[in-house]
Amino acid sequence: MRLNFKTKPIMKKSVLLSVIMMFAVLGAAYAQEAPEKKGRRPSATFIKDPCQGSRLNFGVTFAPAFDWMYARTPGYSKSGVVLGARYGVNLNVNLTEKKSYYFSTGLFVEHCGGKMRFLDNIPVGSLGIADSTQTMRTYRSIYLTVPTAITLKTGSINNFFVCGNVGLLHSFNLKATNTDSYLIGGEMWSREKQDSHEASVLKESLIAGLGFEYSVTPNMRAGVMVNYVHGISNYFKGKGKAPNGLSGADQRANLGYVEIALNINFF
Repeated sequence: MRLNFKTKPIMKKSVLLSVIMMFAVLGAAYAQEAPEKKGRRPSATFIKDPCQGSRLNFGVTFAPAFDWMYARTPGYSKSGVVLGARYGVNLNVNLTEKKSYYFSTGLFVEHCGGKMRFLDNIPVGSLGIADSTQTMRTYRSIYLTVPTAITLKTGSINNFFVCGNVGLLHSFNLKATNTDSYLIGGEMWSREKQDSHEASVLKESLIAGLGFEYSVTPNMRAGVMVNYVHGISNYFKGKGKAPNGLSGADQRANLGYVEIALNINFF
């Protein structure tokens, strides 16, 4: 009888504990199902990215582009676009506790160019000089570029984040080339690509764009940005260093392009 007398309180406590645990489990299950009954998914499965980030994060970017030139020399005009690209690594400094405001920089290689049409005096081998010749010139340059920009990002919208950026691109010329086509005597002549000494060493540009990111994991996002880049410095060297062969006027033009930037950022 003593054995039975001691086991009954133990059994009662076990049953009571089991009932409490059952209600706790049911309550937790109901709390998770309640948002679904109101037409919302549970946040644990709906939002992967908690929008919290470290002070520094980095990423990689590849951006194909359509480039052109804004002619600012009398008698010069834009003559088409060329394909360009910008690629490299970006570094973002988180300015807030959330992934919303950044100072963005990095190191990029930038392939730029454009086409212009103008009249020029063209040396034609031993034949002398072809005066006032219609010239179509394709310019291409490679730059080492460091951006300084501010990037803004919204909160999560179904795991998507709307982004915007505005800033400057500081570029250092690594190489420049020209390729010419001429209309001489009703015939089209061409000259092979040659190194150019007319391009400026430094190039300053404004950049602004909009796009979105998608949270692949809490620590990685993939995104697309459409950026417009407008050169604010002269593509050519200063006064007297890059004159037109016919008029003697200093050549002046600004580079511009639209790029589609594909990027992956790690937080």
